[in-house]
Amino acid sequence: MSATVTDHDIARAVDAAGLTGAQIRPGPAALASPSYRGLESHAVFLDPTSGESRFLKIMHPEMRGFFDREAAVALAHAAGESGLAPRVLWSDAETGAILFEALDQGWRTAMLGDLQRPDFSGAVMRALRELHALPWLTQRFDPFARLDALVARARAANVALPGDLGWVLALIQEARPALSDTPLAPCRNDGSVSNLMTGPAGRVALVDFDRAGMNDPMYDIGVLLAEMTDFETDMRAPFLAYHGTWDEAAFARARLWAVVDDMIHAIQARLCGQLSVRKHLEWLKYGEWRLMRARLALHHPQFEEKIRIAAGEP
Repeated sequence: MSATVTDHDIARAVDAAGLTGAQIRPGPAALASPSYRGLESHAVFLDPTSGESRFLKIMHPEMRGFFDREAAVALAHAAGESGLAPRVLWSDAETGAILFEALDQGWRTAMLGDLQRPDFSGAVMRALRELHALPWLTQRFDPFARLDALVARARAANVALPGDLGWVLALIQEARPALSDTPLAPCRNDGSVSNLMTGPAGRVALVDFDRAGMNDPMYDIGVLLAEMTDFETDMRAPFLAYHGTWDEAAFARARLWAVVDDMIHAIQARLCGQLSVRKHLEWLKYGEWRLMRARLALHHPQFEEKIRIAAGEP
């Protein structure tokens, strides 16, 4: 089996989806830095001989072990039927292949500047609130278990890890009790701005559910707030757009989860940088940026204060 999606894989998925003969156009190119986009899957647009365009993505074989593909398909279906995402028209969880309605006319991938507009960030937060109200998934996304597994896999593969990893993990572990007994909801567990779409009349669409699973909703909020801005004063308005009222403990959880997510991405990027056949992608550059952001948060004197607040301590 090839480590990446081949033309044969695409043709087979097109046939299985009932679109034999459709014209194939390239989808978004994979990019690790400065924006994390299209690294897990190969995507194409399909133009059938009749009817509207479609968007097909197939997860690369070398990436399938990092994700729960059944959860990704399940949440993509539910989000599409709820109008929060493009509708799923066909899927195959085994290969991580999903066929969506294409967002063409008037739609584009969001950029950081969009997230910094109150109207757009507010719409995204409201969409996430609706997502978190969808029926429960059977799969759990456990961030601490995910981080532990990635570190173990990196060590087993003799991947070079940060020299201060022991210090980083020890501080993150201090936050674990405060984050261990939280409400759960269906979450994307993804804060990348490239997985948001902006459309006509201020519409928003969520795309890419590869990391889906039941988790603390504040994880979704925290990773998106960290993508928006480095300044907590600028995070208040989008947080309120989601939560409605100010909740110091919930905001503290969101900020702590963002650090855990930074380390998940930092370690996975190091793994992929060594193990992936796609050496042209800047895995390490992206991972080092996420590691740097995690270190800044861990060095900040308010990190320990956020643990106390999240735990409900005075």
